[in-house]
Amino acid sequence: MNRLNKIKENLKSNKTSIVLSGYFDSPNYVEFISSLNVDGIWLEGEHGPIDFKDIPNLSRACDLYDVTSIFRITSHDYGLIYRYLDLGAQGIVVPHVSTKEQALNIINASKYHPIGSRGMFISRRGLKIPQQEYMDFANNDSLIIAIIEDLEGLKNLDDILKVDNIDVFFVAPNDLAQSMGIANNNSKDILNQTIDESIAKIKKAKKKAGTLTNSNNIDKHLNMEIDLLLFDINQFIKEGISNLYNKIKK
Repeated sequence: MNRLNKIKENLKSNKTSIVLSGYFDSPNYVEFISSLNVDGIWLEGEHGPIDFKDIPNLSRACDLYDVTSIFRITSHDYGLIYRYLDLGAQGIVVPHVSTKEQALNIINASKYHPIGSRGMFISRRGLKIPQQEYMDFANNDSLIIAIIEDLEGLKNLDDILKVDNIDVFFVAPNDLAQSMGIANNNSKDILNQTIDESIAKIKKAKKKAGTLTNSNNIDKHLNMEIDLLLFDINQFIKEGISNLYNKIKK
């Protein structure tokens, strides 16, 4: 059905999107999180328990509150990308995008003609949309997020940013730290500087940037005018339980 993609609308109006992530595999829980006035929910198909059969109902739970359903997938595989979209995902997150060629292949798999060559199928998002209008609708509706999380991706970032139709270039800290060989380093100064410089390069290219944030660096990220901010819901659970425990112990 013809439902606006909330995050894509935010991107058009230069409004920051707040997205929550977690090991969500229950439509009931996703429906509850969606009711909390967030812009999107990041659902884990790479590191979490989500399988193909889960995608329709998880995305429907987001639809109930007009929240963008975003699924992180496992690879750049052509069929994998469009299968997620066919099953109802409003957005996909593609990990380890390190070259311009990879970025172009992602767009080829996720967009119909004339932009790409996504396999033709009317997904549930095409219900009540005339077939001749569906491909344009799907091309405009699908949110494509490319994760930059390797040194090779940073080296090739200027070229990757030349690829059109990627909605958000997301700089991910954890795998990037591993790629830089500083994953076990207590000091994150070098990592944070690298992330900040990469985001500045994305913004300078007039593209949209995203990254992982938390309560300690949210103010800095807002001042940087980052377009998509991802929060791990586990941080709120940990902080809430810790605060409760400290009150009980007093």
